[in-house]
Amino acid sequence: MTPRSILIFRNGSIGNTLMAVPAIKSIRRSFPAARIHVVVDPIGFELLEHCPYVDSLLIYDKQRRHRGLVGFINTARRLRVLKPDSAILFKRFFRNGLLAFLSGAKIRVGFSTNGTAPFLTRTIPYDEHMHVADLDLQLAEFIGADIADARDPEIFLSDEDLLRGARLRESVGLRDRDYIVVHHGGATSGGAHVSPQLLSDLLARVREGKQVLFVGSGQSETALAKSLCEMIPKSHALTNLPLRTTSSLIKECYAFIGMNSGPTHIAAACQVPGLALFRDDDSFPVESVKWAPRSKFMRVIPVAKSLDIASREAVLASAQQAWSEVTTLRTAS
Repeated sequence: MTPRSILIFRNGSIGNTLMAVPAIKSIRRSFPAARIHVVVDPIGFELLEHCPYVDSLLIYDKQRRHRGLVGFINTARRLRVLKPDSAILFKRFFRNGLLAFLSGAKIRVGFSTNGTAPFLTRTIPYDEHMHVADLDLQLAEFIGADIADARDPEIFLSDEDLLRGARLRESVGLRDRDYIVVHHGGATSGGAHVSPQLLSDLLARVREGKQVLFVGSGQSETALAKSLCEMIPKSHALTNLPLRTTSSLIKECYAFIGMNSGPTHIAAACQVPGLALFRDDDSFPVESVKWAPRSKFMRVIPVAKSLDIASREAVLASAQQAWSEVTTLRTAS
């Protein structure tokens, strides 16, 4: 049966949302007549508000506006009005499965964990050793979507977003494509494995006289950005901005340095060259495959929390070489 109304659950982090875009694109391309509705959280709404592959976005803010039983029931009622015939769950949340069931969708597709998936009618195993974008594409293919040529994430910025970013850059004296954006932090792994001194030394090797812009959100990331500005010359901090404003600053930069975090995936979606400094611990073999930035212009650099002199120099040398590769590749493109 060709779906006519498709309900997609894509509430989650910045990285999760961006990694679902190729799958959503393939679904739109494969079922052009279908209505596509995507359930998102407030961050996901910011990222997908201008996405051309969806017909509507429905915010499910379970932490605030829709918290508790009343919020859940009201959300279920909103979904039922859409009369979906198919529901696709890119996130393994129990309540998403229940919402899909309550929406009235007869076909409910998602991932199974340990062989179980309550409320779903069709499932595929969730493989922790696959890239998140490939997992989502696999699920899209499972419902009949053509996933050929759908691989890289995208980000959708309006003219207003770009103008706001341009004004901010002008206010601190940054020129387009002539500054480096750095994000030190992240909800997933943070940035404790990268010391301020290591980051400073890395910038000294690669910046070539360019200014540095630190971005971030929240009290701790803002405080760290300000302290890094004090130790690193020709640097600025613009934090706690709307997500798409931060994205516009990243889009127009020369290159990017970040951690295993949302802004790093934004940089990848913008096709900005850069480095992702992943924490080198027992989880690295999985994390570096599952969450590697999806862009030919980005490189993952493993960084252990404690480094001796030789290991520290090896990390800096590796990062410097990767930086040269991706910035040259961008120029050649």
